[in-house]
Amino acid sequence: MSVLQEHEDFECLVVDNYQRIYGVIYRLVGDTHEAEDLTQDTFVNAYRARNGFRGDSQVYTWLYRIAVNLTKNRLEQLSRRPASLSGNLAEGDDEESTFPANPPEAPDRLAENSELGRMVAAAVLGLRPDFREVVILREYEQLSYEEIAGVLGCTVQTVKTRLFRARNLLRRKLSNYLGDLP
Repeated sequence: MSVLQEHEDFECLVVDNYQRIYGVIYRLVGDTHEAEDLTQDTFVNAYRARNGFRGDSQVYTWLYRIAVNLTKNRLEQLSRRPASLSGNLAEGDDEESTFPANPPEAPDRLAENSELGRMVAAAVLGLRPDFREVVILREYEQLSYEEIAGVLGCTVQTVKTRLFRARNLLRRKLSNYLGDLP
């Protein structure tokens, strides 16, 4: 019997992982409605495939893989359409989940950090999808290189290379705002 065969166990899995999966997808697509749809699709696909989950990886790694693959497919579909996503972070969508939970004390610092958060989120959304994935999984989700490699189905060295290149691109994109950083 699979680890996820019991209906009650699967309900707990959804409750325990919904926000994390939504957060990853949201950061990948930058649109709340798309993220909600893709999150729901992730759990529907996971439910359908639950009997095939062997427990070789952690459950959240398996869910991330489903979520990232669905998101890649959706982004490819959307890139073929002439219309772009509306309400993405690059256009100023101010989603609370994008920003740190601990606001600074002073209002001017709060405004500055909010602006920085939007700029970083927009810069991350502007990365190539393969770079965006590693940045989100490493920096936002705090996954290890090995876990990211498992989610993306690539080697640890590929993860490290993509992350290095993505960080350099982000540093260049944000250099005017951040000044000279080491």
